[in-house]
Amino acid sequence: MHSLRFPGETDADFRRRAEHALRVAKVLVEVCLSNRCMQHYIADPTLPHTEEDVRISPTLRVEYEQAIVIGDLGSCLSAARSKHWGDGPWVMPLEPDDEFFPDRITYIYRANSMYNRRFEQRRRLKELLGRQHRPLVETAKRQTKTIFLRFLTESQAEAIRRILHVEPGQFWRGCRGAALALPPRLVQLEFDF
Repeated sequence: MHSLRFPGETDADFRRRAEHALRVAKVLVEVCLSNRCMQHYIADPTLPHTEEDVRISPTLRVEYEQAIVIGDLGSCLSAARSKHWGDGPWVMPLEPDDEFFPDRITYIYRANSMYNRRFEQRRRLKELLGRQHRPLVETAKRQTKTIFLRFLTESQAEAIRRILHVEPGQFWRGCRGAALALPPRLVQLEFDF
């Protein structure tokens, strides 16, 4: 038989804990219902959100040191179980202006997120290398350094040196997460006329 009581917990302690959980649940529901994004989803009849559903399972924030996950509690904890985002999880109510997807979990990476920095760096490496040499990023990510360098052709190594101004060994480390000094993205500015 399962019990909600902790071993050795008195009736008074159990009651205090249950009342505290009820207060927390009420705050989570009320804050969720006051979120602008959720109000929009409830008002849209094509979406599966209703006020009754929100009262049963509110959308909330599960915060970590390097990321925030927005969704229902069970889905957020399950999706983030294998992630390494530093300290956490902390269950928090939604912010009034939080935006999130109506039908799936939303991830927000903080500025200090190593996970996001590695992801963005690999994306930038693929952009810089172009269509022909883009697969080298995934190859380097998946192989050991010795194997990657052994099977790298001279033309591929030369492309890495010419485009990225790094040696193939540094490129491999960058694909695995080490920071590289990459050229900035070129942006077309608007003219003032």
